[in-house]
Amino acid sequence: MNTHKLRRARSLAARHVVLSIWLLICIIPLVTLVLASLKPAGLFMTIPEIFSFSGFSLENYGRAWRQGNFPFFLRNSLIIATASLAVVLVVCTPMAYGITRLGSAKMRNFLVFSILSTRFLPYVVLALPMYLIFRVVGLSGTLFGLILAHLAMQLPFMVWLMLGFFSGVPVEVEESAIIDGCTPFQTFMLISLPMVLPGLNAAAILAFIISYNEFLFAFFLAGYDAQPLTVGIARFVGGGETAAQYGVIAAYGSMIIIPIVIFALVVNRYIVSGMTQGAVKG
Repeated sequence: MNTHKLRRARSLAARHVVLSIWLLICIIPLVTLVLASLKPAGLFMTIPEIFSFSGFSLENYGRAWRQGNFPFFLRNSLIIATASLAVVLVVCTPMAYGITRLGSAKMRNFLVFSILSTRFLPYVVLALPMYLIFRVVGLSGTLFGLILAHLAMQLPFMVWLMLGFFSGVPVEVEESAIIDGCTPFQTFMLISLPMVLPGLNAAAILAFIISYNEFLFAFFLAGYDAQPLTVGIARFVGGGETAAQYGVIAAYGSMIIIPIVIFALVVNRYIVSGMTQGAVKG
């Protein structure tokens, strides 16, 4: 008995050690970014100087806010990410539900493969055709054009992601609702959708983060008035005649993270809701 308890204690201690190491590995880059943002460039070129508690200054944040026009690019990022999220959820949720309720397995598999196959191409291959099309239709350099590009990137993946959630909804629950007089639309809205709400929230967080962090389409397709934060921070990377402003880049990156953290914390409150809406009647 004592041997069994000792083994369990060792196993638990080993898990804690592994998780602590993994947490440390995940946190170190973020801590380094914040510390670098609080110091002049000359003080964080070596590891000891980065982690020392001296020379702190908010100068880099001031330059990032003013010279980097942070509020303007933040507005663009939030508009693009929010609009993409709204359209993705409105389109992908009923689409995924409809595919999972198809009677023909062959048709269902064909549709799933057709949707997911659009993800096989690298995004850089799509950037130039989209640019040429947007020029012809007058969407080049606009927020609306960039939102459409994000939808082309996100819709296939989000449909595939939501398929897994709706596939887990018991058919018996929907049959009970139909017996009680629910229409197909009411069954979807009142029974199936609340049961996949945790998955829907997870998909929403992922969709928002993907659009918020996207760079390639923003770099190729957005004009200055539509550029998001990911392009704005690149202005401090430097070029052949100017050096990279690492302190400002670190401050800019630290501020970019804040909206994502706030969004995840707010949405996370609702992940556990809607799990037990409806039941199978005997």
